[in-house]
Amino acid sequence: MATTKQAATKHEATATTTEASAEAVKSSLSNVEVFLKAQLAHAQKRIEELEGEAGKVVKALDARRVEATKEAQSLWTKFQAGELLTDPRVKELGTKVNAAGTELRKRLDGLQARVVETVGVASQSQLQEINKELSKLSRKVDALLKPIRRNGAAKGSETTPRA
Repeated sequence: MATTKQAATKHEATATTTEASAEAVKSSLSNVEVFLKAQLAHAQKRIEELEGEAGKVVKALDARRVEATKEAQSLWTKFQAGELLTDPRVKELGTKVNAAGTELRKRLDGLQARVVETVGVASQSQLQEINKELSKLSRKVDALLKPIRRNGAAKGSETTPRA
């Protein structure tokens, strides 16, 4: 009987331990559930805050877009009317752009001259000068040959042709 009592006591102890373990598991499951619910609620609250901030940013960007559109439309209207061309700042910018363009042309001409010198080929302006000189020389030669041609033509008709 002692063994049965011991077995019963062990069984009761095991049952008590099992019940305690089951209670602990239930308790920890409920703790996990409470923890997860709290985390989920916190995350949802944060998401709502972020959505609110995003909405504000979108509204601000939309307002800036509308403002920029109005400003661009105003500038376009002024440009079409020619008002911008009378603005002193625009005139100043125009003179600066023209000066920069002139400087750039000078630099490019200098670069072109150096390239032509390096390669050893006549430039377009040099070819034009050569053509002018050739035209002048051609006129001078024609002027010098005119009297000879006249005299040669007159003498040639008097003499008999050689065969």
